[in-house]
Amino acid sequence: MARIAIIAAMFREVHPLVRKWEPKRYLPDRRVQLYLSDAAVVAYAGMGPECAQVACKAALAVGEIDSLISVGWAGALTPNSSAGQVVHPETVVDALSGKRYKTGGTQGTLVSVQLVADTEEKRRLAERYGADFVDMEAAAVAASAHEAGLPFLALKAISDAHDARLPDMNRFNHNGRFQSWKFLAYLAVRPMLWQLIADMSRASLDSRDELCKRLEQMIAGDIDSTIADARELRSVPKQGDSR
Repeated sequence: MARIAIIAAMFREVHPLVRKWEPKRYLPDRRVQLYLSDAAVVAYAGMGPECAQVACKAALAVGEIDSLISVGWAGALTPNSSAGQVVHPETVVDALSGKRYKTGGTQGTLVSVQLVADTEEKRRLAERYGADFVDMEAAAVAASAHEAGLPFLALKAISDAHDARLPDMNRFNHNGRFQSWKFLAYLAVRPMLWQLIADMSRASLDSRDELCKRLEQMIAGDIDSTIADARELRSVPKQGDSR
């Protein structure tokens, strides 16, 4: 049976999937949390490309892995996508290098960036890369898969709409860890944001739950077929617009 490595950024993105799995620590880097089943490995180490690379390294160290899958939350970049969706992009673009990676999906383009994108940055990313979604980790997972000679997939839960006017979320990111207490303190004195954040939270959890259901189905179903489809599309990443 094939074994897949599922790479997330944080526990909340995969909680429904791993709640009955066996947890393991990755001793070389204590940022990493691993969960193991017979057919899959889940790893997360925090937000951003560097943390994603660390999580990939840990997952690959567990044993034989047949593919890497980037999962978790992403933001919408166009009106065609809405919060609460789960998407399987066709292409992942690294905004830093311009490299593009095929994912085996059919639902547009996901661009990976270094920082959480605000509304204006979302508009710029959509125009420059022809992108539909944005995250911070998928391109790093794609690069790790390419380096290891493995198929790469991406499955993302959309947490916020293209025009959601959120506060600067980067101020709550400390070395890849989201500081929930700091965020809640920020919200406590800004009631004008309460409804917006409540709506985003509901959509995020709905899309997360659907994402985990799809992963459960993938693990319980024909993983070999899914990996074979991704392997057929695997290619050397193409250089794109890295301006």
